[in-house]
Amino acid sequence: MKRVLAALAFVVAWTLPDPAFAGRCGFEFCWGAVGIGPGGEWSWSTGYSEETAAVAKIRNTCPGCTEIEAFYNGCGAIARAGNGPWGFGWGETPRRAEHSAVTFCTSYGARCEAVVWSCSY
Repeated sequence: MKRVLAALAFVVAWTLPDPAFAGRCGFEFCWGAVGIGPGGEWSWSTGYSEETAAVAKIRNTCPGCTEIEAFYNGCGAIARAGNGPWGFGWGETPRRAEHSAVTFCTSYGARCEAVVWSCSY
């Protein structure tokens, strides 16, 4: 149990956005979102002052997106496995967000690949 908690704490700490990115888009919290749908559709949003606006952009541009994840002051990504499972991750850079998403997805499926990423700033 301690190993699981330690691993979870590491992943959370590693993927949280760096406070240095706060305000780079002109707001205290720069929001973005990524979304995917079961038919292969995807969308992203960036540079919003509110989480609801970032999510609304996904809903408006991708009506088929059923999985939408928001993030702030950093980058977010969604990875999908060939057999359906998916994972979300975020980090300071697109690469870290993609790595986190693929790692999370791999817990549930095989051959996970990043499908969409965006940075909020």
